[in-house]
Amino acid sequence: MTQPLPSSAHANVPASVESELDLRNVYFYKLNHDRPAIPPRPGTVILDLEDGVCTCDKAPRRRAIREVLDKPLPHGVSVLVRCHGLDDAGGMLLDLDAVSHPALRGFILPMVSRVDEVESFDQLLTEKERELGLQRGHFAIHLLIEIPEAYLDLADLARASSRVASIMFGREDFMSRFPKGGNQAAHLAEAQIPLIAAAIGVPAIASPYCAVADPKGFVRYCQRTRDLGYSGTFTVHPSQRPAADDAFAPSALDIQSAQTLIQGTSESQLVRMNGCLVGPPMRRRAEALLHESDRHSSSAGQESTPGGATTIDHPASEGIRTAQATVPSRKGRLPTYGVDTSTTQVGSILESPHAYTLDEGWRAKWFAHFPTSDAVLTSEPAAQAFGFDERPLPFSLLLNLCLCLSVEPFSQTCRFHLGLRDARQIAPVRMGDTVRARIRVEALRNTSAGDAAVIVTTHILENQHGEVVFALTKDSYYAAIPGLEGRAELDRTGAEHVAFDTALTAQAHSGAGARVDNGAYLPSSIPVSAGEVILHPAVRPIGWSENLELTTLVRNTHPIHFDAQRYGRKGIVVCGGFVQALVQGLASPEFRQVIEERLIHSFHAGTVMPEDRLGALSRVLEVRDLGDGTEEVVVSTLGLINVDVEQELVGVAIPDALFGPEPVKPATLRALCTAHCPVLENRIALRAVRVLRRIRAEGQSYMH
Repeated sequence: MTQPLPSSAHANVPASVESELDLRNVYFYKLNHDRPAIPPRPGTVILDLEDGVCTCDKAPRRRAIREVLDKPLPHGVSVLVRCHGLDDAGGMLLDLDAVSHPALRGFILPMVSRVDEVESFDQLLTEKERELGLQRGHFAIHLLIEIPEAYLDLADLARASSRVASIMFGREDFMSRFPKGGNQAAHLAEAQIPLIAAAIGVPAIASPYCAVADPKGFVRYCQRTRDLGYSGTFTVHPSQRPAADDAFAPSALDIQSAQTLIQGTSESQLVRMNGCLVGPPMRRRAEALLHESDRHSSSAGQESTPGGATTIDHPASEGIRTAQATVPSRKGRLPTYGVDTSTTQVGSILESPHAYTLDEGWRAKWFAHFPTSDAVLTSEPAAQAFGFDERPLPFSLLLNLCLCLSVEPFSQTCRFHLGLRDARQIAPVRMGDTVRARIRVEALRNTSAGDAAVIVTTHILENQHGEVVFALTKDSYYAAIPGLEGRAELDRTGAEHVAFDTALTAQAHSGAGARVDNGAYLPSSIPVSAGEVILHPAVRPIGWSENLELTTLVRNTHPIHFDAQRYGRKGIVVCGGFVQALVQGLASPEFRQVIEERLIHSFHAGTVMPEDRLGALSRVLEVRDLGDGTEEVVVSTLGLINVDVEQELVGVAIPDALFGPEPVKPATLRALCTAHCPVLENRIALRAVRVLRRIRAEGQSYMH
């Protein structure tokens, strides 16, 4: 193999060949042989001599191209010719003899696959330049990668000549090697070209988008290929040209952001901007973007309009400054939500602005996302057998309402949801009831490291009669609070605190039926024993759309749960209450039939993203016979992230210490898994300890 030239060889390419050519849209234009002319729109035009021209038209097409080049080109227009490849050397020589001209900027070399082909073509161009009295390197080579063989030596092909000014992808010819399938191979091939092009410092040009009647699809295609690293694309219809120019040019926002970054940084320091660390690499990228913007703007020059007038394009950055100086504007006011930690005090009561009337749609929607096997929630006869006048609403729904209706007035400024304690239903909630949330601050403290604060709050749900129906205690993690020491506490003897004090001392709601109606049909429970570990086989995700729908349903307004613009699709986090509800739902079949439940505590040990698969396993901590046909089961459940419970955990020894019953730090759980159960290392989402009142089970368990 011929020794490839180093990438620095491209420094020899004249500026007229490399830096000034606008390759955002490279337009395939079919010449009229009788009256050859090219459109006056500034940009790069390809005049084709290869497979876009039938054999009988080759000679007249060469004459037409020559006639175009002999006349002055429209302002801002650059011309490339796609000639024959070395697979048709005779046709290539005819092309070069006919169209080599000082006005021509270069050639697109198709079907290239070997280094020696590029080197031979380079020599032919050198001879033509000598014949025309042109500087060596006047004619650029644009490599068109269309066949799989090219990928065997793609980097060497790109470095085989200092003339190489871009690397182009031809998808349709590439796909001809795959009569069936091949889409993934084409995606891999498409993704490699920008990497090689960036390594040697030339643009990458994307394959044509042939669905000319689908302009929106073309815009999406341009955005996708730009994200891959392409600098431009082939265009095959006049309507595609402005869309490609817009897609591959820096936007006004790109330019403004780059200017702001450069103004706020130096060449050798890391600084904090908009919550992110930025430094020299980001600054260099911003400078390159502004350079590209100015180059495109200046190369466009004067563009002819349909009426024959001209408009002068200023550099984009100057255009932004001009607009800012002449157009009246004002700054927007950004509303802020969440607790103000600079002023809040122990005893502060926060009111939620939201109130919701619960109807049957709430229950149906909740069960669609969070399954249950408890007949008291799904069967009217079973609910009536326990003295309920109607099926109760799910505990997990009320818990999430209690949490999420508090986001806007309290936890929208929260860093992390640490955990819950003593969550219980205090009074029945019936269809048609309206609930709202209130929050009281119980404790404020900075961490021992001084870099964060923990706020303890009581959250209650009240119905339309002012009765407290649900309560829980929450620990939340906030930014450190300066000057917290010595901050006064509010007096908590007034009437407004009565509801909170009642909630703190109230027992969990007991169903109206104190005993089982043995004359009614009641589904049986599965026996469980204290100390046993139960692997719950079901695993399911909370999907992207589900997560958005649920945040809207329960009015969770924290942006990290839905704001894809700010956090990106990969940065959205599933609400902790949803994780808990799904984990409890996955454990439901093995603990049915539950009548009531109370959450002693839960804490989150890992972050769950949309599409993560959730599973569960539980340990029964205690079983107590209540003597009325029911029993009380204390259970600790672990929510698992992306674990195939049935395939990965059968036969695995699970340490008792993972299950509690006392709260532990997430780091302690991780250390236990690392040392004693590696299959669960960094795969535990949460741990919840609950008390379940359920129908007493008889006989032997049929779980294996």
